[in-house]
Amino acid sequence: MKNWFNQLNSRERYTLIIGAITLSLILGYFMLWEPVIKARAQLEIMVTAQHNTLRWMNTAAAEIQKLRGQSTAKPVQTHKQSLLSLIDQSTRQGVLAKANKRIEPKGDQAVRINFEKVSFTELMRWLNRLHNQHQVQVSSIHIEPEAIPDQVKVRLTLNF
Repeated sequence: MKNWFNQLNSRERYTLIIGAITLSLILGYFMLWEPVIKARAQLEIMVTAQHNTLRWMNTAAAEIQKLRGQSTAKPVQTHKQSLLSLIDQSTRQGVLAKANKRIEPKGDQAVRINFEKVSFTELMRWLNRLHNQHQVQVSSIHIEPEAIPDQVKVRLTLNF
């Protein structure tokens, strides 16, 4: 290789050296410098997005604190009807009326309910209503998915 290079005339050697240097610079740019610049630009975009998220979270946290300060505690309701009758009555309304269910008392202040193929979404809405309107608590729950989307098999225990 050295002999071949030495056999070239000076103009060819000069052209070959300039070409090798130019090729080295181009390869260095595209293999080293450009990936660094692209990564830096992506990081700047990510940092900007994270700053925007942080700004939003701080605003939301301040609003939550403000709303917590304004909220008043709900007075504790006295239970005018038994939990069993409340559950029975509430499951006879709406979508849960169609669900195959078994309701049984479990002591004085608890009720065990088994649902077969009930909508998970409707079940959660029903539990939320019971909690918000009557302070009913879920003491245990076991949920198994069914083959149909949003359908579940549920065993749960509720109490005041």
